[in-house]
Amino acid sequence: MLLPSPSSGLPARYVIQDGGLYEMQMVDSEGLRSWFVGDTIQSDGALFLITPFDPVFMLIPILDTMRQKTPTSEGKFLMLEGIFGSSNDQYPSMRHLTNLKNIDGYLALVCEVRDSSPSMKTFRLDDDRVMGWLKKKMDVLVSKFGTIPALVDSIAYTESLPEACRSEAITQSVLRLISANLSDSWATRLSANYQFPELDKLESRTQLPSMSEFGKRSGMDLDDEPKTKEVKKPKMSVGQRKLAKASTAGMKPMTSFFAKKA
Repeated sequence: MLLPSPSSGLPARYVIQDGGLYEMQMVDSEGLRSWFVGDTIQSDGALFLITPFDPVFMLIPILDTMRQKTPTSEGKFLMLEGIFGSSNDQYPSMRHLTNLKNIDGYLALVCEVRDSSPSMKTFRLDDDRVMGWLKKKMDVLVSKFGTIPALVDSIAYTESLPEACRSEAITQSVLRLISANLSDSWATRLSANYQFPELDKLESRTQLPSMSEFGKRSGMDLDDEPKTKEVKKPKMSVGQRKLAKASTAGMKPMTSFFAKKA
């Protein structure tokens, strides 16, 4: 099913199975490729990967939009039907998020909840709870860093560095991973809570020469107008080329998904 990506708001594919949310991604490569499956040959060599996805990342931007916060108001409390209602024309599948196992529990992690009765429970995103949840997520991943190969590989360059630098590199790597699932505004707010003084010192000691120094070493006259160097665009995968050719005419911004119908 199509849902808005938490980081970009653009359409992305997800699956709900056994009450859990999964992200679907297509992996392909350049050139023709096929697979032998049993006694048949599948001409499409692309692979579809389905990986577990924390529903809270999906909920944050939806709730952020739905509460309609203003400088003078914290926004509205809404019931589940109001948050994931069928009035969403571009993402009708959003209503299926109510089928997630323990959806009320996920909402309570980042929302202020009013529970006047079992049938009248309402939710409103709370910024402090969101930030608290994100920091806790950071702590959990940092503590389990050594068990996640992709994260370990991301800081392989720090093996010979002092422990202080390596510790900061671990936190920085986790921050990048979590920020990849957040909008720019939430990623900026989260990153403001973390500083990396040892890595900053290391970077300043190993930075490239200044432009004036570079000119002296290369013999280039910096007063001359530099020639524009053609930058080659990276090759796109088959899936990326198909997406680039797709028409985006009539695509609405995310904030329009929840607008009241006239």
